[in-house]
Amino acid sequence: MSQFQVKLLRYTDPDRRSLAHAAAVYLGKEDVDNVKRPLSIIRKGDTLAIFRGESARFEFYTSKVVYDHLITYTTLNMRACGGLRANEATVFIPPGEDSDPIYQQLGEAHLSAYRQLVHGLDPQTEDPIAKKRLQAARYIAPVSVQLHYVLDVNFATLIEAMFPQRIWSPGAQYDTRKVVQEMFRLVHEQDPELWDLVYEYYGPEAYAWKRLRSKLKRERPELFDQIMKEFGGVRSMWD
Repeated sequence: MSQFQVKLLRYTDPDRRSLAHAAAVYLGKEDVDNVKRPLSIIRKGDTLAIFRGESARFEFYTSKVVYDHLITYTTLNMRACGGLRANEATVFIPPGEDSDPIYQQLGEAHLSAYRQLVHGLDPQTEDPIAKKRLQAARYIAPVSVQLHYVLDVNFATLIEAMFPQRIWSPGAQYDTRKVVQEMFRLVHEQDPELWDLVYEYYGPEAYAWKRLRSKLKRERPELFDQIMKEFGGVRSMWD
């Protein structure tokens, strides 16, 4: 059984018409139905301001560890979470990167103690006690319990931050990377051309080029200058 579930609830611009209209207005163009123009904005490295107007809404069942990683993005449009303050945790999720059963054993023990308190049992003696309130009992719940939540994320946040940092950046945390990879797969199904381009310009190759540029400039300055002179010219996006 998968340790997480991700569902795409809504994708606001599958035909790219809204982005095309916004791009035309932004660039002062008349052909508002040119669905290639938003792609051109990405290729030319221009601001992704128009992409903030479109979003993807996802429903999740993941560990609280993953949830804590995803809500660090303050530019999320919306979040709705059935948190532990008012909902009882019932599922422990062990780390995906280490299959040692010790995590499951210890996690289940902590989860059991937490649930006994909630249901009015002493975890040590199992004698009846006053039921503990969820918002207090959660302090002894294991860190990695399953949460159910919805996040609405604008395209700019997905493109510039969430996908690069949580999938394509070296050292991305294992469980979160798996969840965000599924998010990318779901939006890619809606508009493969757009999200293939995002992968090209913000994915692993983009990180490699940044490291390559730094290394060339430091260790082979003559070659760096030659490459910049020959290939580094930048045209205005209005050209």
